[in-house]
Amino acid sequence: MGSFRDFRTLNQTFWSNFWKYSQIIILVEMSINLIVIPILNVLTNSILDWGNVNYVSYTNILELITKKPLVILGLLFILLLILILIFCQFTLLLTSFQAIKSHANLRWRDYFKDILKNVYQMSFKGFGFFLLYFLLVLPIGDIGFYSNLLNKVKVPEFILEWIFQEHFYIGALLIISYLVIFYIGLRWLFVLPAIIFENKTIRQSIHYSWNMTRNRTIHYLLIFLIISLIVPLIFEGILFLIIGLQWLIDKIPIIRFPMAIINMTIVQLVNYSASIYGTSIAALIILSKTKTTYFASTRNKRAHKWFWALLAASILFSFMSYNTIYFKGWLLERPVTISHRGVDNGNGVQNSIPALRKTSKEKPTYIEMDIQETKDHQYVVYHDTTLKGLAGINKRPSQMTLAQLKKVKIHENGKTAHIASFDDYLAESTMLHQKLLIEYKDVNGNSANFVKGFAHKYNRQLQHNGDMVHSLDYNYIQESKKYMPSVPASYILSYNLSGVPKTRANAFTMEYTTLNSTFIDESHAIHKQVFAWTVNDTSAMDQMIFLDVDGIITDNLADLKQEIKNNFDDTSYATRIFNYVVQMQRPF
Repeated sequence: MGSFRDFRTLNQTFWSNFWKYSQIIILVEMSINLIVIPILNVLTNSILDWGNVNYVSYTNILELITKKPLVILGLLFILLLILILIFCQFTLLLTSFQAIKSHANLRWRDYFKDILKNVYQMSFKGFGFFLLYFLLVLPIGDIGFYSNLLNKVKVPEFILEWIFQEHFYIGALLIISYLVIFYIGLRWLFVLPAIIFENKTIRQSIHYSWNMTRNRTIHYLLIFLIISLIVPLIFEGILFLIIGLQWLIDKIPIIRFPMAIINMTIVQLVNYSASIYGTSIAALIILSKTKTTYFASTRNKRAHKWFWALLAASILFSFMSYNTIYFKGWLLERPVTISHRGVDNGNGVQNSIPALRKTSKEKPTYIEMDIQETKDHQYVVYHDTTLKGLAGINKRPSQMTLAQLKKVKIHENGKTAHIASFDDYLAESTMLHQKLLIEYKDVNGNSANFVKGFAHKYNRQLQHNGDMVHSLDYNYIQESKKYMPSVPASYILSYNLSGVPKTRANAFTMEYTTLNSTFIDESHAIHKQVFAWTVNDTSAMDQMIFLDVDGIITDNLADLKQEIKNNFDDTSYATRIFNYVVQMQRPF
């Protein structure tokens, strides 16, 4: 009962100062998105340009450390700057919220004075601790606290899938570690306010927070559960009531379009309000033990009313303009459909010819598949580095000849097939008029002429079929464009680290969990396509569609085709509002 009582108190505090909290959050977010992040992007790109570095990835990081140390130092400086800015963001947020709680109308220069004082007092060691603190509290803070400055601090989904499918014990250890981190995050809930407002040392702040949460861990856990479970249900209930109203209005031709714009705008405002609510409640919880007060200012704030009225009108106008374009169908392009490893919902063995035949009947734009080099320098269609997983043979494909590999049976999804040569796979796809997206696998055993030999043998046929290639290995892509300039090539990025690489590639294949609109917009600005992989959840498919990706790679082709139909072919405005709601990330 104590948790619900405290939550009601937090709720009352929020609603009593809703407009003031909203002002702070809106200004902070606008400053970060419109000023800070663009400046950081310019600085990062300038460092890479100065060092003549085309891209940064785990595949070239060691080479950069040994051959371009000044570039690495520059990027580390950017990282330190980001860390300082994140500290400033949360200091500003907490300071302003505490001032509002104290009924003090501080000037912005007062807030910035407090921020500079805290940054000046924080040692380098302190900033390192703050990064650790933020990452530990992130599982809790992500309920409402979030910074776009660290929007890449996430583990890509494909890595988690690989861990839990191939290394269950590591996955179990990760779950245990996450629970431990979550517990520490709860116990460190009041560390940052102690540092900011009471000038305590890191050690003193940890000790203080640990004492304040002793025997209260479950109490705070229940409050966060209320925020993360019950409150979203209320907001989502409001959203679906609006969708139901639009469903009724859709039956009235004269007003259905203007009401769709109005209802969509209300949906966006409700969602944005939910985001503000989540951030505010999380901040108020963290400040709940802070006693610092500020003297009230006597300054007249009427002069600022015109600014907020203009800002509110601008936000409303931007929402309604976006919605008009969205409902007219001018905003998004229909993405191409790409079947991952040639299967749809487990309808066959990956990379096998029987699966190719079945999946091609659903008419995907491309079927994605993998090739490796054999012992006799031929090309085999296979993904894994060894045959153990699918065939039970503890050998690499490069340790066997093509003739030997073609006799090997592989098993998956309750089905059996033979390993296919690329010659056979290509011949079958040509007969089916099915275009391929061919991945050069970067595995041990490929010769130095892996791509050159492939290009010499298949260039003409790939051009004729309209096929594409892609790879995680940047050198493979460069070689492919050199030897097959007319065959489109896409560079695979497993993680969005430093913006759009400078490359001859025609496109980028990006792991979807770190893909964002900035990367897509910047890629389109230089006339390069973006394909998202591997997108299997329908809500994630909707998110990628709304980000305007050029193609989606999926294991569930039928689901993807249905989502595309829902978003582009369904004339119901209620359905399109529903799709928008589904694709939105949770409010907090």
